[in-house]
Amino acid sequence: MSNVYLSADKYIEYTCERADELMHMIYGDKYLQNDSEGNTSYTEKGQEIFNDLLACVEELLSDVGIFHEDEQDRLNAIPRW
Repeated sequence: MSNVYLSADKYIEYTCERADELMHMIYGDKYLQNDSEGNTSYTEKGQEIFNDLLACVEELLSDVGIFHEDEQDRLNAIPRW
């Protein structure tokens, strides 16, 4: 199976959406906060958890050959000793 390289916008959108879905499935609203303008964001601890989940999503995608477009040159480079 050959690798698939997604554009930056598609890769970031997809991975962040999956990590956000996992956050909500696991923690619900526990790590969400609202500012005075009504914007919702993660608490500091929530952001740390989200970042860990995002790394897991990215690793799962790479396990099946799906990568960010910036990885294409690096992964296809021939090592020179």
